[in-house]
Amino acid sequence: MLAKRFEHILHDLGMAGLEHPLFYHAPVGIRLEIGGDEPVYLECTYLDENTEKLTPNPAYVQGALERAIMIYRNLPAPPGILRIDGYPEEKPVESLLTAIQQRAALPAPHEQITATMMDEDGDTYAQVQFYWDLSKISFQPERLLQEIILGDIGGWNGFVSSVYLTGPGPFLYHLYDDRGLDILGGSRELLLPLYHQFHDWILEYNLEKIDRLFAPAKE
Repeated sequence: MLAKRFEHILHDLGMAGLEHPLFYHAPVGIRLEIGGDEPVYLECTYLDENTEKLTPNPAYVQGALERAIMIYRNLPAPPGILRIDGYPEEKPVESLLTAIQQRAALPAPHEQITATMMDEDGDTYAQVQFYWDLSKISFQPERLLQEIILGDIGGWNGFVSSVYLTGPGPFLYHLYDDRGLDILGGSRELLLPLYHQFHDWILEYNLEKIDRLFAPAKE
């Protein structure tokens, strides 16, 4: 079962579950900046005195997508499992899945798990986990990653912080929104090539911690 395989991968990453931000709950990880220097929005249009509409800047979106895709293409191996989480309290499961499939050009999921989750206040809520075996479908990562990038700046927010790609090693690739992504690994050595290749994109706030993690061992 894909859900069980995903659970085993989390265990091998040293994680008890998917607790956000993922970077701070995994022993080995890199946090990378995705949004570049371009302005996020082109202009602000006022529909009335109380309502404004912001237009995403295509150059910003394209730059963020290019970074996300470049990192994706240099992962230790092609991802094998895609998991997308949804929240049926906001939208019925059927229409939620339809929205996911249409926006990401995905077929029906291979597995669908309903779980009861608990928030920080102890309140419970429903979550649906959709799983795809990427070895069995024609997957368009660019389309899904672009939808994640757009999600928090004017697109559909159902993909924000809800999409996970895992592969052998193991590793987990998590583009959470247009600002950044976390890559988690089962070992320091597995992510070392990514650390060197994309060092300039590491989020400054986390740079010191990540540099310490990947610094050469002292003799």
